[in-house]
Amino acid sequence: MLNALTVDLEDWYHICGTVDNDDHRKWTEYESRVTRNTEKVLSLLARYDTRATFFVLGYIAEKEPALIRTICKAGHEIAIHGYYHQRIFELSRAEFEEDAKRAKEAVEAAAGQKVEGYRAPEWSIRTSTLWALDVLAKLGIRYDSSMVPLTRMGERSFKPFPHTIKTAYGNIWEFPLTTFRVFRERAPFTGGLPMRIAPYWYILTKIKEINRVEKQPCLVYVHPWEFDALAPRIELPLSRRFMHYFNMASTAPKFEGLLRNLKFAPMREILGCL
Repeated sequence: MLNALTVDLEDWYHICGTVDNDDHRKWTEYESRVTRNTEKVLSLLARYDTRATFFVLGYIAEKEPALIRTICKAGHEIAIHGYYHQRIFELSRAEFEEDAKRAKEAVEAAAGQKVEGYRAPEWSIRTSTLWALDVLAKLGIRYDSSMVPLTRMGERSFKPFPHTIKTAYGNIWEFPLTTFRVFRERAPFTGGLPMRIAPYWYILTKIKEINRVEKQPCLVYVHPWEFDALAPRIELPLSRRFMHYFNMASTAPKFEGLLRNLKFAPMREILGCL
């Protein structure tokens, strides 16, 4: 079975809930490392002849348009990740629409093509912000990947596998973060900190199990900054520092192992097969 492979195209300082991220004027002072780190990801994808979906910040698309063109030229899908990497529940509906619209325009201008997908920073759609799906459909977005069926990170009532949701502007596909059942709760394991914590053999086995038993595609995601051991570090509270930086050295070998042993495709193609 084909599984969805995605990359959240962010730089090392795009961390939600920090003073550094909230004050966008400071960003011009930081060294840009996103191109060199993304090239590491692109090299691995080329080695295993695999294409992915890149969820791109509008800010990066405006600052690094050549990088976006390189990604497109390699055959990968381009989607959007917001403009300033702000969580939806911290924005009003009008602010979110402006952010998503600005991101879409910036990414499409850099890519030279229309985008169909969106992912919210930190999977930040909640039941209280489901209006975001109406906004996305209004803007011409065909699918979203922002929901997590977890109590604290998302909402436990959310569905765990790809499905369509009715909006005021037509149906939109939702491809939630892949999780597995743990008693009454679910747990993530295919990207970010959970993938850095989980043993590689367990990640591979569990993805194959979901493919075989549930007959559902899984979603794997990485960030370019996870491939950069020398990136500057932002001072964070202990819990967030652990979430952002723990075991980063494991990302590249685990990612390459999954590329070697599984079949992947961009999210748009996965949804086209459902």
